[in-house]
Amino acid sequence: MDIFLTIIQYVGAISFTISATIYAIQKRADLIGALVFSLLTCFGGGAIRDIVIGQLPPLILVSADVHYLALVSIGVCLICYHFGFIKRVARFADRHQHSFLIEFTDSLGLASFVVSGLEVAIEYGKTGFVILVFAGCITGVGGGILRDICSAEIPSVFRKHIYLIPVIIASVFFALTYDKIPEIVSIIITLVIIIAIRMVAFKFKLNLPIPKTENKEVEQSEPQKELVHK
Repeated sequence: MDIFLTIIQYVGAISFTISATIYAIQKRADLIGALVFSLLTCFGGGAIRDIVIGQLPPLILVSADVHYLALVSIGVCLICYHFGFIKRVARFADRHQHSFLIEFTDSLGLASFVVSGLEVAIEYGKTGFVILVFAGCITGVGGGILRDICSAEIPSVFRKHIYLIPVIIASVFFALTYDKIPEIVSIIITLVIIIAIRMVAFKFKLNLPIPKTENKEVEQSEPQKELVHK
C-alpha cells in the first residue's frame, strides 16, 4: 500500500507539473514563472490542507518525501520548458484551446492528489466525513486556484469545465467507503471516478451552465481570453 501511494504521489506531481508548465508557456511566463506555477499547482493545495487540519508546519516545508517530490517536479519542469516538443504542444493548445495531453495529464494529477490528500488526512487521524471531503477537494484543486490567481485569472475551477464536481463525488465516495471495503479498492475507484468524469466532460465539451449577461462585450471577451497571441 505504501509503495502504491508513493507511486500515486509521483504520478500526480509529474502530471501536474507537465500541465502547469504548458500553462506557463501559454501565458508566456519565463522559467522562474514556470517553476512557480508548477510548484504552486503541485503543493499549494496540500499546504492549505495541512494548515486547516493542524499539520504545522506544512509537509512541503518539513517532509523529506515531499522535498523529493518537489525536486522531481522542478526537474520535470526544467526539461519540459526547454524541450521543443512541449512548446509545440503549447502552440497546439493555443490554437485548439484544450488538448488531450493537457486535459489527461491534469486529470491524472488531479485524481492522484485528491487520493494523496485523503490519505494524509487519515494518517493524521482526521477521519470525519466533512474534513476528509475537504482534504481531498482542497488538495486536488487548491494549487490550481493559487496558480490562476497568480496569473491574474479567475480560477478555471469556478468558471469552466466540469472540474470540482468529480473531485467532490470521488471524495465523498472515499469518505463513505474507505473503512467498509478494502482501502486499495476504494482508492482505485476514486481515481477512476475523477479521470472518467473529466475525460467524458472533455470529449463531449460539457460545462456547467453560466448565466447570460446583458453586457455583450463581457460575453464575447471570455472566448478571446482563452486564446494566446502567438
